[in-house]
Amino acid sequence: MRISEQALLVIEQLKQAVSDTEVGSIISAFAENTANNRIYFERLETFIDRISPLECNSQQWRNFRIARISIGRLFPLEAINA
Repeated sequence: MRISEQALLVIEQLKQAVSDTEVGSIISAFAENTANNRIYFERLETFIDRISPLECNSQQWRNFRIARISIGRLFPLEAINA
C-alpha cells in the first residue's frame, strides 16, 4: 500500500474515533505498521493540514488535533541553531 493510501486510511479511522484514547491507539498502530518512518507521518500531517473545519464535525476536528499532538510527541521538533 502506498504512503498516501495508508495516510487516507488513517484519516478515515480518525474520523470514526470516539475518544482521545482511540485516536492515540490509531496513531500508535500507524507507527508500528510504518516502523515509525517519519515520511509516513509527514504525509499524514499534510493530509490533516488540508482538512477544513467545515468538512467535519467538532469531534472529528478534535480527533485530528489530538492526532497532531500525538505525532508531535513521537517526533519532537529538533532544536534550531541560530
